[in-house]
Amino acid sequence: MAENPLVFRFAEFEVREREFSILKGNTSVPVEPRAFQVLLVLLRNPQKVITKDKLLNTVWDDVEVTDNSLTRSVVKLRQALGDDARSPRLIETVAKVGYRFVCPVEVLEDARGGVAPAEPADTPTELPRTSKGPLVKTVPARARGWAGLVFGRRWLLATVVAVVGLLASAIWYLHRPLPPPRVTEYTQITHDDRHKIPVATDGARLYLNLDHQPYRPAQVAVSGGEVTLFPVQLPNPTLADVSADGASLLVHSLDSGRASLWSVQVPGGSLRRLLDGVRLGSYPWSSAGWSPNGKLLAYYTSDGDINAMRSDGTESHKLVSAPHRLSTSVSGDVRWSPDGTRIRFTQDHRLWEMSSNGSGLHPLLPDWHPSEWQCCGRWTPDGRFFVFLLSKQLASNLGAVVPAAQIWALDERHGFLRPAHPEPVQLTSGPIRWDRAILSTDGEKIFSRGVILRGELVRFDAQSRQLQPYLSGISAEFVTFSPDGKSLAYVTYPEGILWRANRDGSNPIQLTDPPIYPTLLRWSPDGRQILFTASDSEGQMKIYILPSEGGKPQMLLPSDNRWQFDPNWSPDGRKIVFSASETVSTSFKPSICILELSNGQVTDIPKSQYRYSTRWSPDGQYLAGLKTDSNSSLTVFDFKAQQWSDIQKGEVGFPTWSHDGKFIYFLRPVDDPGVYRIRPTGGEAERVVDLKGFRFTGVWRYFLGLDPEDTPLLLRDTGTDDIFALTLDER
Repeated sequence: MAENPLVFRFAEFEVREREFSILKGNTSVPVEPRAFQVLLVLLRNPQKVITKDKLLNTVWDDVEVTDNSLTRSVVKLRQALGDDARSPRLIETVAKVGYRFVCPVEVLEDARGGVAPAEPADTPTELPRTSKGPLVKTVPARARGWAGLVFGRRWLLATVVAVVGLLASAIWYLHRPLPPPRVTEYTQITHDDRHKIPVATDGARLYLNLDHQPYRPAQVAVSGGEVTLFPVQLPNPTLADVSADGASLLVHSLDSGRASLWSVQVPGGSLRRLLDGVRLGSYPWSSAGWSPNGKLLAYYTSDGDINAMRSDGTESHKLVSAPHRLSTSVSGDVRWSPDGTRIRFTQDHRLWEMSSNGSGLHPLLPDWHPSEWQCCGRWTPDGRFFVFLLSKQLASNLGAVVPAAQIWALDERHGFLRPAHPEPVQLTSGPIRWDRAILSTDGEKIFSRGVILRGELVRFDAQSRQLQPYLSGISAEFVTFSPDGKSLAYVTYPEGILWRANRDGSNPIQLTDPPIYPTLLRWSPDGRQILFTASDSEGQMKIYILPSEGGKPQMLLPSDNRWQFDPNWSPDGRKIVFSASETVSTSFKPSICILELSNGQVTDIPKSQYRYSTRWSPDGQYLAGLKTDSNSSLTVFDFKAQQWSDIQKGEVGFPTWSHDGKFIYFLRPVDDPGVYRIRPTGGEAERVVDLKGFRFTGVWRYFLGLDPEDTPLLLRDTGTDDIFALTLDER
């Protein structure tokens, strides 16, 4: 007799092997089949270390998979069971060996697993006998007739019931939704932890943009391997798309502040200029896209309209003027449907759709998850699914490039009678955050950048000339100190929670809650308030003010419709200087404004266009800030002379005054990276910290601050950042 299946009881859960189910009370806990099989192996061996090899061989048998598959299944199990890898109560990780189930387990036999065997139908039944032979009762013919009639009616009734049951089953089957798509496997195809953005694939290669300021085109085999540069003979090239036949690349180029769009032939690298004045915006790789047949392309203009033209650059014409707030919101990802009849794109954190001639413009999912951001959609090559990102607000769409999304799919299959799922289906979950999804040419893989965001706050030690963990290496940025130096405030990364604590990090007090994500903190001179920048409910950057002891953040200028960011107090605390811009996408033209707190009057600093991120000097004589145009620079405004001076050329960030006002510290992230300082009157910049090989991270790519002794603080990347291939299955 076969062994009965088992029932396992632990904590508040019951696992039934026969039913392949997990119950928490009377509620079923969903879990993937592979993850359930991993759990069964652990439950059958409680308190024992089960090696990774044994788990892989037992659960995946002869299927070739990597440790990533097992890790993912354990992550799924922990999520389903509410377990924490850092403080496990159920599944413990034994480093480099395997896993152990540490919770006490009660094991029972499932009595319902056995059924008493029925007597075979053809077993002869011995008739009663007399001394003269079998005792047989003769049935009259009329009785036999009635018996046959009753027997026939019963068979007829049984047949009708069976037919009705079959019809009902068929109707139920044909009307139930098609099985949803799901991701069944995660395969890591790069292993360098470098920030890179997948753009397109030709079937053999995955094209990338490496984020090295400026971006650099690169490629990697779809099966994985080394990432290599892809040479394009253009100034500051950025890959945007590849044609369906893989023969032509769309490439943006930026030369002395002038943007252009090119077609580059593969192989060979021959160039054709398609147009000038194309809009690059915050994400240049998403501003243009080929049609399926390669004869047309759609693109954003510098004015924010969406145009189409022939692949040779001729017959350009407008498809649509931007919907809603196109001039004031980051947008992109212009994508054609596989049949070429529709175009979808991202605008104002929502997905939009129109016909390929520009008619019928409408939001794709107007009332679905309204508080979250939709982005970056692409069809599978057969048009059965539309894969896109859904994210909570991480900080803003203004320059913040860290991914914070999970991958979803809109089911657009049209089966016979069987409907598709009306709501989008979530494909990924867990600690990995995903960037835009690129579909393989056969539609079976999704290529995406997967990131686990984590940083380590470090401070420069002048004696050892090394960067050492600060506040125990907390993952936090935007550190600012109270005027008396006894307290500090910071924002955890990537959670985006504002905290106040003692200077040594003790006694932390939470000051904000999601969805607000504070950045660029500034403590008031009297120590009573904290200024910061955050996105409003529309995704537009605004300035907020908050009591340093806690309270509700208040928008400082709610009636000002411009983007507002990077506020800073005057030394006397009576004024606030900030940056403002009508738009951040089509043409970023910030200017510097001063708010008089006594009367609420806002005035513009003369000739401040293209300047932002200004900081008031401690003596109130200068403003130090950044300049963004064809020549980026560190710039200073002299209030007495009423004029600007560019004192340091090149890409710099986070200008910060020393406490005595004699120096401006700044961060140079590329081209001899380091922390530098320079006098406000100009001259030679002095390097304070050498950052060659330093891995930056943060919601704005990097962070620089100073403690009360003018010692530099930075956020070092300790997370992971690579490209994965996700297997898409619809069975």
